[in-house]
Amino acid sequence: MDSLLVQAILLGLLTAFIVIDWMTGTNNLSRPIVSSVFVGLIMGDLKMGIMMGATLELAFIGAITIGAARPPDTVSGGILGTAFAIATGKGAEFALTLAFPIAALFLLVDNLLTLLVLPMIARKADRYAEKGELKNVSKMHVLGFILVKSLPRALFVGFSFYLGSPVMERILNAIPTFVQDGINIAAGIMPALGFAILLQMLLKKDVFVYFVIGFALFSYLHVPILGIAIFGACLAYIIVNMETKAAMGSRGEAMVEDDF
Repeated sequence: MDSLLVQAILLGLLTAFIVIDWMTGTNNLSRPIVSSVFVGLIMGDLKMGIMMGATLELAFIGAITIGAARPPDTVSGGILGTAFAIATGKGAEFALTLAFPIAALFLLVDNLLTLLVLPMIARKADRYAEKGELKNVSKMHVLGFILVKSLPRALFVGFSFYLGSPVMERILNAIPTFVQDGINIAAGIMPALGFAILLQMLLKKDVFVYFVIGFALFSYLHVPILGIAIFGACLAYIIVNMETKAAMGSRGEAMVEDDF
């Protein structure tokens, strides 16, 4: 069998496997820093796979779903970017050049499948739920994940690698300018929308003060995000510890009153 075809099949299987990880609770197997290592093994260059994983992880480090914000697909972008970089020997710059457009392209495919296919499976699951057929509800859950999240990514990655980087570059360049502009605009709006949805839950009088503290630390004292996270973790520990002691104290007082 053609070695290129074998590699394409293995990359597709790898994609399907690491996406299934989402069903077990995200263990970050889909992040480039992990997936690129497996790509390196498949392509026969583990060292380059590790290097590409570190490079692409830095590039995609902010690509996290927040609220309704859908970032570019890190799975297809990370795997194909690494695979093409190793196959062509062009290194990290070439990987970055292809990874983002590929990730944005599959994001369109994923959105279409989520909007058109997933609701049909969800309605089928609702009908089973009304009948009390819980096993069939679970089957619809698994089927929806395979048909919408796992299988399309696996086919996309496998066929894209088999066609080769020149073909993918031509496909990406053939996307109309207004579509590319729309993707860029949406990419800028959706994170803001995601944060707005989160803030809607956070902006309550009991927790709003902590948001203000974080904002002030960053804006006026120029504390980096990692420093704010450390402050937040310490503050959370102190508050939880104080609340626990207060609860234990009130429980002890109640026991004393019962004794009397």
